[in-house]
Amino acid sequence: MASGNDMSSVVTQQYMRGRLIAVIVGFVVTVAVGTGFLLWQIQATKNQARFGAVVGYMADATNDVIHNALRLEQASLKDNGADTGPALDPEELKTALLRLEAAYNTLEIATQGEVSTLESRRITHEEGAATATAGSEAAAPLITGITLSNVPDSVRDIWLGEANGTSLRLQIRDVVSLANRLDVFTDYGSSAARRVFNELQTLANNQVRPELKRISDSLHKEVIGTYGTLQWGLLGVSLAIVSACLLIAGRVFVPMMNRVSKAHQDLHDANISLASEKIKAQSADRTKSEFLANMSHEIRTPMNGVMGMAELLARTNLDQRQAMFVDVIVKSGTALLTIINDILDFSKIDAGQLKLDTAPFKLGEAIEDVAALVSTRVAEKDLELIVRVDPDLPLSFIGDVGRFRQVATNLVGNAVKFTERGHVLIDVSGTVRDGSALVTISVEDTGIGIPQDKLDVVFEKFAQVDSSSTRRHEGTGLGLAIASRLVELMGGSMQAKSEIGKGSTFAFTIPLEVDHANCTPKTAPIDVSGSRVFVIDDNPINREILLEQLKSWGFECAAAESGAVGLAFLERSVQLDARVDCVILDYQMPDMNGADVAKRIKANPATADIPLVLLTSVDQADTSRLAMECGIAAQLNKPTRSSALLETIVSVMQAARAGSDMPAPQPIQLRPAQTRLSNAVERGLSSSRSQRGEGLDVLVAEDNEVNQLVFSQVLDGLGLRYRIAGNGKTAVEMHRAFRPKIMLMDVSMPEMNGYEATGAIRQTEAATGDHTPIIGITAHALKGDREKCLDAGMDDYLSKPISPQKLADMIERWMSDEKLAATA
Repeated sequence: MASGNDMSSVVTQQYMRGRLIAVIVGFVVTVAVGTGFLLWQIQATKNQARFGAVVGYMADATNDVIHNALRLEQASLKDNGADTGPALDPEELKTALLRLEAAYNTLEIATQGEVSTLESRRITHEEGAATATAGSEAAAPLITGITLSNVPDSVRDIWLGEANGTSLRLQIRDVVSLANRLDVFTDYGSSAARRVFNELQTLANNQVRPELKRISDSLHKEVIGTYGTLQWGLLGVSLAIVSACLLIAGRVFVPMMNRVSKAHQDLHDANISLASEKIKAQSADRTKSEFLANMSHEIRTPMNGVMGMAELLARTNLDQRQAMFVDVIVKSGTALLTIINDILDFSKIDAGQLKLDTAPFKLGEAIEDVAALVSTRVAEKDLELIVRVDPDLPLSFIGDVGRFRQVATNLVGNAVKFTERGHVLIDVSGTVRDGSALVTISVEDTGIGIPQDKLDVVFEKFAQVDSSSTRRHEGTGLGLAIASRLVELMGGSMQAKSEIGKGSTFAFTIPLEVDHANCTPKTAPIDVSGSRVFVIDDNPINREILLEQLKSWGFECAAAESGAVGLAFLERSVQLDARVDCVILDYQMPDMNGADVAKRIKANPATADIPLVLLTSVDQADTSRLAMECGIAAQLNKPTRSSALLETIVSVMQAARAGSDMPAPQPIQLRPAQTRLSNAVERGLSSSRSQRGEGLDVLVAEDNEVNQLVFSQVLDGLGLRYRIAGNGKTAVEMHRAFRPKIMLMDVSMPEMNGYEATGAIRQTEAATGDHTPIIGITAHALKGDREKCLDAGMDDYLSKPISPQKLADMIERWMSDEKLAATA
C-alpha cells in the first residue's frame, strides 16, 4: 500500500511539474507574440508617418516650383513694362527643383530600388553639387532611412499608377522637365515660354496636387487604422497576460496550495499515527523482553536440576562409559546455561529491567578471579596469561562487581578463544580525581584479529565476524553486545582495535567511586621490608609487571631475561656482598628452563640458601615433583593473584631467615580441576576402530566434539565400523580413501562446509559411477534447509538435536537400500 501511495505521489508531482511548465511556456509565447505584433504595428505606423512626411515635403517642393515659375512669368511681364511684383531670384527656382528631385529620388528608390535619369538640366557640376548639398540638407530630416522602409500600398499604387493608370511618378518627372525647360529661354515673355508656364501650372494644379493630396489622405486613414489596430493589440496582449496569470493561479498555484495543505494535514496525521505506533512498538518490545526474561528463568530452573543431578551422579561409583556420559551432560549443560544467561541478560537490558547492585569490591581481586576462571582454557591452549594492575590505583572501589567481572570475563574469554599461540594481557589502569576514578581494563591478545570493516559490527547483537558455514569458532553473537550495554549502563564506553594476523585489543573505561574505608594497601612485614627480590623470566611483559608489583610492595628488585644471565647476576651479587633474598623463576624459558636454573642455583654453595618461587603456566602433572627435586620453596600457577604472590614471597623469606626446615606454606593453586572431553571421544573412537577389520560402514563428518561423541556411542551401539572426520576437507579425503557405505555429513564445518564437501564427493563419483548415500545433519532446522541439502547432492536430511533412535533408523534404512542396490 505504501508503495502504491509513493507511486501516486510521484505521478502527481510529475503531472503538476508538467502543467506548470506548459502554462509558463504558453505565457511566454503569448507575451512574445503580442510584443512582436505590437512592434510590427508600431513600425507600420512609423513608416506611414515617414512617407506622409515625404509626400508633404514633395507637395511643398512642387508648390515652390510652381510658385517660382509664376514669379518668373510675372518677372517677364515686368520687363515688358508692367510692374506687378518684386524682382525674382533665379536660385530659388533651382532650390525648389532640387528639393522636388530629392523627394522624387527617395520615392523612386523606395518603390523600385533605383533612380531614373531625369531630363538634363543646364547646370554645371559645381552648381549642381552646391545646390544639391543645400537641397539634401533641407530634406535630410524627413527622408533619412526611408529608402530601407517598406512602402505603404496606397503610396505605391498612386506613385506607380497601379490604382487608376495615372502615375504620380511620371507627373513629377513632367513637372521637373517643364521647370528645367525654362532654363533654355532667355525671354520668359515669349509665346513658347508662356506655353511652358501654362502646361506647368495645369499639370501641377490638375494632376500632381490632387494625387499628392490623395496619397496624404490615404496615409492618414492608414495611420488612424493602424492606431486602432495597435489599441486592440495592446488590449489583446493585456487580456492574454491576465488570462495567463489566472490560468497559472487556477491550474498551478491553487492545486499546489491544496496539496500543501493536504500534505500538512497528512503529515500531522502521520505524526500522530507514528507516535501511537511507537508507543505500541515499545509496549510490544517490553512485553517480548519480559516474556523472554520469564522464559529464560523458567528454562534455567530445570537446567539447574539437570546439572545438579548430573554433578551428584558424577560423585557416585560409575564405570568409564557412564562417567563419560555424565561429563558430556555437565559440559553441554554448562554451555547451554551460558547461552541462556546471555539471553536473560540481554532481555533484561533490552527491557530496561537490569539494575546495578553497587557494593565495595577490590579491583585487583576481581581481575584475578577472571584470570583464574579462564586459566583452564589458557593451560589447554598453552598460552601465556598476563595480568597487570596499576599499583597506583586504590585497592577498593564501589560498584557492581558481578557485572564488572561479567564484562571482563567476556573480553578475556574471547581473547583466549581466538588466540592459538602467544599471550593474552589484561592491563588495568586509570586516573583518580576528587574521590572518583576512571578505570580502564584493556585485554590484548595475539590472535587472528578482526577486519577493520567488522570492528563496529561486533558490538551489535547476534553479530559474527565470520558468519559463514565454515567458521571455526561458534557463538551466539550476544557476548560483546551484552558487555557493551553493561558498560554503557555503568556510565562507561568500550573501544576496540585490531589488525589481521597480529591480534586485537578490547578495552572499556568506567567511572568508579573510590572506597576510602578499605583502601589501606597491604604491606610486607617489617622483618622483610627492603628485601632484594630477583626475577628471571624470558617474557618482557611478565618482567615489567612483576617488577612493578615488587616495587609497589617496597622491595628492591631486578630482573634477567634468561637463566644464564640470572645465574651470572647472582654470582656477581655474592661477590659484591649484595645478597638476594628471593628469586622468582619462570618455568618455561628457552635454552634453560626454570627447573634447570633452580638446580644450578642450589648447586652453588653461595646461593643455595636463597628461597626460590616457581611460576608456571603449563598444565604439567610432574611440576610439583620437579619443584621438590630442585629445592623450590613455593610454586604458583599463572596467572598469579597479587595477594597470593605477596604472601608466598613473604612466607618463603621468613622461613629462610628463620632457618626453618619446614617447607613454606604454599597458597592454594588457582588451576581448577578439569576433565578433557576429547579423551573420552578418543576412547570411544579407538575402541570402535579396534573391534573391526577391513571395510567401513559409516563415515561421519562432524567438527563438534560433543556431537562426535554422540555419533560414536550410537554407532558403537549399532555395531558398525565408522570413522569421524573433523572437517569437510578431511571428510572428502577419507571418503576417497575408505569408500564408506554411508556418510553422515554436518552442514556447518571449518575448512569446507557440508554442501561443498558433498559437491566434491559427487564430482569424484561422477567419474567412477559410484554413489554413496549422504545424510545431511544441520542444527538450523529452518524452512528450506532440506531442499538445500538435496540440491547439494545429499540423499536425506536430519535436524539437530539428533535422536539416537531416529539416527539408527535412518542409517538402517539407507544401509538396507544400499544392500538391495548391490544385489540387484
